[in-house]
Amino acid sequence: MTVKDMFKSKKNIAYIALFLVIFIGCLWSFIYAGMITKTFKNKIIDQTYKNKEANIESLLVTETKDGQKLWELYADTGMYTDSDNVVLLENLIGNFYDGNKVKASFKADKGTYNATKKQIILYDNVLLVYMDGTNIGTTRLTYSGKNEDIIAEGNVRIEKPGEAVIIGNKAVLNGNYSDFHIVGRTQTQFYM
Repeated sequence: MTVKDMFKSKKNIAYIALFLVIFIGCLWSFIYAGMITKTFKNKIIDQTYKNKEANIESLLVTETKDGQKLWELYADTGMYTDSDNVVLLENLIGNFYDGNKVKASFKADKGTYNATKKQIILYDNVLLVYMDGTNIGTTRLTYSGKNEDIIAEGNVRIEKPGEAVIIGNKAVLNGNYSDFHIVGRTQTQFYM
């Protein structure tokens, strides 16, 4: 059968016309779908490169300056997004250093590390223990750098073993880990 013979039959012409309509319809749908989804694809690609996220287990974060470790912290889990440069941390412990010596250790249920500000905020069941045994329990503790004051806020309880227990709502601890003062009303209990 030749092409000329195929076009002689009305039935064959109808099949060819139907095939062409379906073929053109599929081709048009494919091209149109590509045009519609192009903007979505570009937005997704832009978002992927602009907003990076990472969920990490067993995270260790350390800050050093001039070869000296300033602090380190270990968290069970951490989530980082580069849109705000903040790492959200859970179940963390860590140390603050002065020279090569640990000056204070801490633990908290939750915390954040702001990579831009170089600031650590600990919250929920925070405990900070100095090397001399002085310990500070609080709801929230903010560390903004080695030479900056450390701020403890909410249910602050400072214990100097064998000397006193001081309870207040806010305390300011100096960055050298050597002195502190309570802001506002306090309750003090001395050991005898």
